[in-house]
Amino acid sequence: MKKLLFVFLSIVINFSNLPAQSINGNFELDSLVVNYTLVARDMVQTGNDGNQYTTTYDDSAGTHEVWIGWPVAGDNSLFDFALPYWSVGDTMATYDVPLSSAAALSAFGLGLNTDFSDGAYTINAGSVYPTTDTEDCVTEQVFLPIQDAGTWTNGGFDPKVLPGNKVRWGWGIITSGVFASFEAPNMVTDVLGTDYGTGTPMESWGYIQANYTDDTYSAVDGLNIGWEAHDSESADLGVVSDGDPFFVQAEADLGLLNGMLGRSKVPVDSVTIPAIANLASTMGITINVPDVNPYMVGGEGVETPDGTPGYGALDTNIFYVFDPIGNLLGGGDGQMFSGDEALMFTGYYATWNTLITMNGIAEGVYEAMVSGAGADPTNINFGAIVDSVIEYTTYYWEFDDASVTALKAAPVNTQGTSFRDAAVAQVTAWATMGLSFEKIGGALLPFIQGAVTNVQAALTAAGTPLLYFDDTPIVVDDSGHDLSMTDFDLAEAQEYGVLWNNIGGRVKAQSYANCFPAKWTQRVNSHWTYMGALTTVDDNSITVDRFELKGNYPNPFNPTTKIRFTNDRSSNVKVTVYALTGEKVATIMNKSVKAGAYDVSWNGRNTNGKVVPTGMYLYDIESEGRRLQGKMLFLK
Repeated sequence: MKKLLFVFLSIVINFSNLPAQSINGNFELDSLVVNYTLVARDMVQTGNDGNQYTTTYDDSAGTHEVWIGWPVAGDNSLFDFALPYWSVGDTMATYDVPLSSAAALSAFGLGLNTDFSDGAYTINAGSVYPTTDTEDCVTEQVFLPIQDAGTWTNGGFDPKVLPGNKVRWGWGIITSGVFASFEAPNMVTDVLGTDYGTGTPMESWGYIQANYTDDTYSAVDGLNIGWEAHDSESADLGVVSDGDPFFVQAEADLGLLNGMLGRSKVPVDSVTIPAIANLASTMGITINVPDVNPYMVGGEGVETPDGTPGYGALDTNIFYVFDPIGNLLGGGDGQMFSGDEALMFTGYYATWNTLITMNGIAEGVYEAMVSGAGADPTNINFGAIVDSVIEYTTYYWEFDDASVTALKAAPVNTQGTSFRDAAVAQVTAWATMGLSFEKIGGALLPFIQGAVTNVQAALTAAGTPLLYFDDTPIVVDDSGHDLSMTDFDLAEAQEYGVLWNNIGGRVKAQSYANCFPAKWTQRVNSHWTYMGALTTVDDNSITVDRFELKGNYPNPFNPTTKIRFTNDRSSNVKVTVYALTGEKVATIMNKSVKAGAYDVSWNGRNTNGKVVPTGMYLYDIESEGRRLQGKMLFLK
């Protein structure tokens, strides 16, 4: 897909109240500030035929959840489960890229040199641009060499005159081999946010501002270029295109979006768990804090006493699942410690007991359904389903047989309803409400863990606690330590085909590389320095059968000189200016030209747009390994 950071242009200024001018010449990028905003998009989208579709890419790899595994993600994972993470419309990420100087651009290996001419532009050899590439659900920024030629439009509108000898007008790309398409708003009459910009019919738009040396508007000093680009079919940005994973031509023809944010690491924070543990202690609730790296997924940080955000945020693929609100696994009400949190019975962490309960529920429901409990969809045998869930769950918990019987029969309310009968009534009620079996399974997690907690307390007080196979008491809250593979009897696991561990512990999970369906928006502001003009010399007296330097004129000069040379073949020609110390001052040409005679203008400025000091300078002309050199004197 086209996810390009840079869009280039060329324009003609047609003023109604100013002398007609053209910007023709060579410009060098010297400043760039970019903002990316990524919003979670729906995987069900409407094609340009009016029907709804899900792309093959979204269907095969897209998720709004974070899939995690224990003890690791991948082929050696023993448990995989998904955490609800994004909802459609959520802002998933914002990135700022402040490369506000030529030195900053150079540090990233970024260099952009463009020739502007009437209605067209040429991006010259040696230019490098940044873009993003998503491979195997990991998005990375890459810097690629680029050359391109395209056409533009200013919409035919008059420019907006600004103070300081500046004029600005809308700009749009018409044709390009690699870049997105944009529209040109009328900068005089159109209103941002109403006529163009986010939420308007012209979401993707651009502008260019020409900065002149004086009020005669006869000499351009530089350009400010900006644009806003949204993934869309009209912008040809973020849509299905050849080369994408799972490419399908029919989906490309429908104009479907397939932008992704790929992450193997997710944002976590290291301050929320300790902060919430302190808060919980004031309410008589004990939360065990890991000794090392208490990273949690989904944390929002806390404020310091003076109100300063103290997020402690970082990206990692190893973290605890900590949920004191209930919005990850329990579908909570958004209030902390309100009693509806799925993980409240395991210290608000996903622990070994959480994993085996979830596994027992899933296998219990599956086995009951394939055994005939759901044979008649109008009369599902919920009792058989509950019995199967209890059987599998207590098996993974390592209950002894007597404790299974005691749990089923134990009263769980003031009416004396047994755990088993209460579970049947609750599952039946959920199904009547229209919940899917997946939703019912999720709701059973806190129901079962809460019942075991309460029944264990009552039976322990009566002197008959629920027991593991080894006759030690069942412990629901196993959040006081981390789960470790060393706590398992692997020989026993191999014999019985199941891991048993009544020691339990907090799960330190690892995230998979997840592909999150995203709609990208780019907002860019840049500045370009005028480096000089390249013109073809139409003089029959000049012989062009050799690669030859004709010198520069005037010399000495201020403010501009022209370096003339002849080239005997079609080739890439690079012209570089150096100080006498050997330091590069500016590259004023780097492009392919045909055989002929040429003048290359230099305005005495370096790549930062600053006027150079008075003195002698060297220039180097290179063509296919051949070099010509000369000297010139700049006077201020």
